Amino acid sequence: MPSELPPLYALQAFLTAAQLGSFTRAATALHLTQSAVSRQILLLEDFYGCPLFVRQAKGLALSAEGKQLLPAVHEAFNTLKQATAQLAQARGVLTLQLPPTFASRWFLPLLPKLRQALPDLEVRMATHWGDAPDFSSPGVDAIVAHGRGGWPQLTEVPLMQEKLTPMCAPALLPQLQSPGDLVRYPLLHPDPRLREWALWLQAVGVPVPAPGQGQVFDTLDMALSAATRGLGVAIADPALLRDSLDDGVLAMPFAQQVPSGMAYFLTYPTHRAGQRKLQAFQAWLLAQLHPPHANAKQPV
Repeated sequence: MPSELPPLYALQAFLTAAQLGSFTRAATALHLTQSAVSRQILLLEDFYGCPLFVRQAKGLALSAEGKQLLPAVHEAFNTLKQATAQLAQARGVLTLQLPPTFASRWFLPLLPKLRQALPDLEVRMATHWGDAPDFSSPGVDAIVAHGRGGWPQLTEVPLMQEKLTPMCAPALLPQLQSPGDLVRYPLLHPDPRLREWALWLQAVGVPVPAPGQGQVFDTLDMALSAATRGLGVAIADPALLRDSLDDGVLAMPFAQQVPSGMAYFLTYPTHRAGQRKLQAFQAWLLAQLHPPHANAKQPV
């Protein structure tokens, strides 16, 4: 056997194929073609001079040599992942997941302030769809979660309570003099069950339409984009939309804001609470939500 190490990408193909039991599924996971994965396995088998898989009618099975190699490859990749995470932490990299609308409408406009306040912290952002924070993916430092809280083994920092009110294009304001006028326009929302709309309409005494009515979108952000084009009326928390409201892209036809019972939280595993990058980011984030009052009286 040669003393040098085999190519890393060939070992990755081997590990993925062994875990998934299929070259085709491994190709999908690695964003490669099935033939590309097969070539990497053949390269590795040529390197070691022995077959690593037994091709069967029902799929793949590891050969005796493949079974011997798999634990070492798995351990090596785990070691690399841990070292990468440690290096990222040392460089001051914070990997953050946020709900799509919170990210695009509230957080992104604040990025210049974040860079100015914490120039040594690199924040890498991604969106997530579920309400419950999920730290099963390696490398995620913190998640802004939308829900009621109470997630086990996580530190939860309350950010804002959600309050809902209709949102529309400014051109629709003259036609929306009372909540009852909403029946003339499509209700835009990301939930076919109309939960947010039902909550607000019931609070103002307007009949709730049947589920499935209006226009359903994949995200609240898409519903708000449709509202800016005059395609109907969306419902959202105005605290997330300060820029759109200040710029006149969106308007609030009614003053009533109804608490949804949900909130936004900054969450992270409790054992990471002492990390400096998390402490710095948390302090900055809370300062954006609760800025000190310039006119506050100083103690005497």
